[in-house]
Amino acid sequence: MNKDKKNQKGMILLLTLFILSSILVVTLAAADLVMAGIRMNRLVGYSSLAFFAAEAGMERSLWEARTWEARGEANPLPDMASVQNLFFGSLSNGSSYTVDYASSTPNVTFKSIGSFGGVKRSVESTFEIR
Repeated sequence: MNKDKKNQKGMILLLTLFILSSILVVTLAAADLVMAGIRMNRLVGYSSLAFFAAEAGMERSLWEARTWEARGEANPLPDMASVQNLFFGSLSNGSSYTVDYASSTPNVTFKSIGSFGGVKRSVESTFEIR
């Protein structure tokens, strides 16, 4: 009987170490999943702000176009196939936008690119000039 006890000595310590290691692995995997979810949630928020910045740039472009039409200017934009950064601006929440322009008579296309926190979203609008 004494011999069996000597062979079993330290088995409890080894079993405890194995169980604690298993718990640690499961906890680290769960923490990694939670952190990935938090990162994704942050990027979705950044994406929304970038989209709204692109919308703001598009609204400005369309407002400018309506203002030109109201003054009777048919197409005051440069007569080029495309112009880089026709309009650009920063918003109070830290987002920004740039608007590119392309024209093929009688259509005008504005492409607004909004950015926030390294995320970019774009909106495009085409309309006919009278």
